[in-house]
Formats: sequence, structure tokens, C-alpha cells
Amino acid sequence: MDKENSQNTVLKVTSILVVILLIAVLAWLTFTEEDPCANPQADISGAVLAQPDGDQDALVNRAIILKGKCKKE
Repeated sequence: MDKENSQNTVLKVTSILVVILLIAVLAWLTFTEEDPCANPQADISGAVLAQPDGDQDALVNRAIILKGKCKKE
């Protein structure tokens, strides 16, 4: 019985560590901030390639607005 108990404990600890690691990885992936001015043409290109027509117009407008906020070089 003692061996089974220690295996359950190891499994529980491993499960908790995996869940914490998964949460940390997801947080890291979602909280990275990208510079919208780094490649404004990519936003416009992505907007033009959008599938639904209604989304396409809204995304193009958003990309143009963001491009206008960037500093002129």
C-alpha cells in the first residue's frame, strides 16, 4: 500500500506542475506586446485577405487608423 500511496503523490505533484507550466506558457504567449508600427503593411495585407466582406472593411479601416498613428520616418 505504501508504494501505491507514493505513486499517487508523485502523480498529483506532476499534474500540478504540468498545469502551472501550461498556464505560464499560455500567459507568456498572450501577453507579448507587438509594436503595431513595426510592419503596418502586414496589417493592411491581412485585412484585405480577410474572408467575410464586412470584416474586411472594418479590418482595413483599423489598419489605416493604426498606420496613421505611427510616427513618420
